[in-house]
Amino acid sequence: MANCHEMKPGDVYYCESCGLTLKVEKSCSCEPGGEGACTVPLSCCGKEMTKK
Repeated sequence: MANCHEMKPGDVYYCESCGLTLKVEKSCSCEPGGEGACTVPLSCCGKEMTKK
């Protein structure tokens, strides 16, 4: 599962359906469960993206 608080600079995530590839340039600063935190895993084509 690709959750922003686990992503580190240099990590690469891709979509197995369409091939979209994303590279993390900067880490997310939110705390899981905290106010204003990201609430959904990174997804594309209706599926969670996979870390390369």
